[in-house]
Amino acid sequence: MAVKKTRKLTKMERFFVAEYQKDWNGAQAVLRAGSKTKNPDVIADQLLGKAWVAEAIEKQVKERLRRIGVNAERVLTRMAHLALADIRKIFGQDGKLLPPDQWPDDVAAAVAGIEVFEEFEGTGKLRALTGYTKKVRLWDPNPSLTTMAKHLGIIGNGKHRDEDGEEDVGRVLTTLELSAKIVYLVKLAVERKGQIEGGNGKI
Repeated sequence: MAVKKTRKLTKMERFFVAEYQKDWNGAQAVLRAGSKTKNPDVIADQLLGKAWVAEAIEKQVKERLRRIGVNAERVLTRMAHLALADIRKIFGQDGKLLPPDQWPDDVAAAVAGIEVFEEFEGTGKLRALTGYTKKVRLWDPNPSLTTMAKHLGIIGNGKHRDEDGEEDVGRVLTTLELSAKIVYLVKLAVERKGQIEGGNGKI
């Protein structure tokens, strides 16, 4: 049985593979890789059309996902949490907000932010803290609902509208593009989570 040889990437292809994974923008990756072309979109399409370049990107994506413990089941589970969270679960029978350590995992995963406002009465030396106003904000469920609906074949049949806004463009995402989108969304989610946790709000 013949062993399939992996084609060695050129210097430009190696740079493109690395740059492409930063934001999944092919044209920008071409420019950051050092190309002076006036048509970076064309070059990006040519590079992504090369099987060995696509394989190199996919291999690195899979390795990164493996290292951080991300797999399809975990991603779909988190998407389900974002899409189907029932905020009523974080309130007690008395209508008061439960402490975060008592929130169910599925709802806690869908929380985008918490705001806590102190309420006072009186003025001067008579001014006293009387309570708190707490606001809980969930992530917008629509992106997760749409993606899951497409995954289940409920809508779209795997069709994807290009992000340039062209009304007549629709195509089926490749496995590589789906993986790329997932990694990019996970990256954004991690960054946003860090921004939220870096705030000074408390309960």
